[in-house]
Amino acid sequence: MTATFFDVVRYTADQAGLDDLDRFSDAAQQARARIAQERMDSLTEGQEVRLDRFQDKQLNGLTGTIHSITRTPTLRPDAVVLIDRESLWMLQSHRMYASRVPQGATTYSLTAPLACVFPR
Repeated sequence: MTATFFDVVRYTADQAGLDDLDRFSDAAQQARARIAQERMDSLTEGQEVRLDRFQDKQLNGLTGTIHSITRTPTLRPDAVVLIDRESLWMLQSHRMYASRVPQGATTYSLTAPLACVFPR
């Protein structure tokens, strides 16, 4: 018999011990890392993306297009994202970024870790 997701959830809620929960937690962490790596590997130049998971919350939700990707074994992989007009306007109107993004600018690029770049 194959266990369903519902069976696993029910077992976890009703019968799992601490050792079981540790194994579930470890398996979930490994699955999250695998999924994140697959997402980062699938990103390509020219792809429309959304930025998220920045500590600086003002950058979360910005959108644009990947201009280039740097994948180096010794460095964190990152992407240069060309911010779209709507997101550019949002940056220009925020006092923290107004000095970095001049009023009237029509393009702006931002280098972001691939871990913060998501397909749209």
